[in-house]
Amino acid sequence: MLATAAILGAGVNLVALPGPASAGTPMIDWQRCIGYVGLTFDDGPTPGNTTALLKALKTAGLRATMFNTGQNVQANPQLTKDQVAAGMWIGNHSWDHPYMTRLSAEEQAAQISRTQDAVKAATGITPQLFRPPYLDTDDALRAVERQYGLTEINADVDSQDWNNATAAQIVANARKLQPGDVILMHDWPAATVEAIPRIAADLRRRGLCAGMISPDTGRAVAPRDVLAQAHTAGRVKDLGTSVRYTWPGVSFEGRFRGTGVGIMLNDAVNDYDIQIDGAAPATLRTPGRTTYWMSGLSDGTHTVRVAKRTESPWQPGEFGGFVAAPGGRILAKPAPRTRQIEFIGDSWTAGYGNMSTVRDCSGSGGINPNSNADQTFGALTARGLNADYQLTAWSGMGMVRNYNGGNPGTTFRTYYDRTLQAADPEVWQRPRGWKPQLVVVGLGINDFSTALNPGEPWADLDALAADYRTAYLGFLDELRARYGKSTSIVLTYPTMSNTTALADSVQQVVRQRNSQGDGRVKALHYDNAALGLDLLGCDWHPSLHDHKALAGALGSFIAGLPLRW
Repeated sequence: MLATAAILGAGVNLVALPGPASAGTPMIDWQRCIGYVGLTFDDGPTPGNTTALLKALKTAGLRATMFNTGQNVQANPQLTKDQVAAGMWIGNHSWDHPYMTRLSAEEQAAQISRTQDAVKAATGITPQLFRPPYLDTDDALRAVERQYGLTEINADVDSQDWNNATAAQIVANARKLQPGDVILMHDWPAATVEAIPRIAADLRRRGLCAGMISPDTGRAVAPRDVLAQAHTAGRVKDLGTSVRYTWPGVSFEGRFRGTGVGIMLNDAVNDYDIQIDGAAPATLRTPGRTTYWMSGLSDGTHTVRVAKRTESPWQPGEFGGFVAAPGGRILAKPAPRTRQIEFIGDSWTAGYGNMSTVRDCSGSGGINPNSNADQTFGALTARGLNADYQLTAWSGMGMVRNYNGGNPGTTFRTYYDRTLQAADPEVWQRPRGWKPQLVVVGLGINDFSTALNPGEPWADLDALAADYRTAYLGFLDELRARYGKSTSIVLTYPTMSNTTALADSVQQVVRQRNSQGDGRVKALHYDNAALGLDLLGCDWHPSLHDHKALAGALGSFIAGLPLRW
């Protein structure tokens, strides 16, 4: 499904086109595979059966596509998550397994959409493949499927497991598979689970590997492992063939040989910048589900970088990897940088409205079109130091109080540990290679920028400041537990015209940590007047001019820290 996006600036051609049938780096030793076959299992997930099937597949080193019914997904969401965790792909097999051609178009749509919603609720994944129950289909049904961006998958080989075939008969039927073929099997027969080890052995002898089913062609192709071909330091949820993310500034870097590269995205909410060989970026506005091609390049080795410009705490974006233009190929991903920085904060850190030159952005599209996390002081500082970085930031959020007292009961700390902010409560698991030498924290503007409202839990500003300091000290304990004693932590704060409570509180927190022997906690004041901040971004936020000034001040401060990098 192609989408139209606004494209701004770039020295190359950017065109939305269907991608090649296969690309990327599979998780298995692809050099020993002369072809790929699609193993599929219908009717799951079911208690007792699915777990045994997943164990057999994992033991045999096989991946497969699970065509689940929506009612089974809804009844067994953890088993559906287990399928994804085991490396399987999820397809749509209708809600309750009817003969689809006997239904009206509205009933067909309900069967499909309810299952799409159930799978997404359980796993965060939106299926791209649909298998009609009983392989019962026609052109009218396929038209409904296309409304949901689904590719219909039938079968080249029928295992006959649904017809009481023995394990030996299932294995014999599987031997009919040829490269690209798809075999029909089911989640529930015990004979199917019994047949898995022998199917795996037969495939190995024939030089065939279990692959994914391409949504473009419906044929089995090499699995695509996004994080094997793209480098990122951002917080992402790895789905194997794609990754999801919400935090601003998440970026992906890759290398390729050829005259062009496709970038696979599924995101109708966020904007992106795409750079080739470090040149001026092209901007994609809410691209939707598509493959965007950067073409017209000289035939050679190139780099590509994709960066999420905007915030989307409730709605994840999805990156499906890079694909090379015909005749080219994706190369090994760039090595991670040895320097690492995490920037934690609010709208200043996220880049809220930073590309605007007027404070009222209502006449220029609002906040998102005028925001670019890739041009914040954090991103600029990190790139100047050749460091990998994270922007863990959320506009309007505070340490104990959000802007103007909004959303009481939740603060930035509610979501800090999450991979996908408000979209999913799953806790982020820190990758082994991520241990930043420097953490820069900027939280407190929202706590103190507005007067307390009636009904808020603080009697006065002093009570709010006391709670703020207590929470900040606890947050620093959390950072120390995560990153260790050697990480330097810089607590930043700007000049505030209405109060000195933020400055006083940050300085007290630093003094207390230092007095307890934590000398690697420092404070940095951003002096608005001395830095010449114009605050011409949307709603009186830092402009691009200001972010460059902030990056300069921060860079000078960092130069004086005892960093071990």
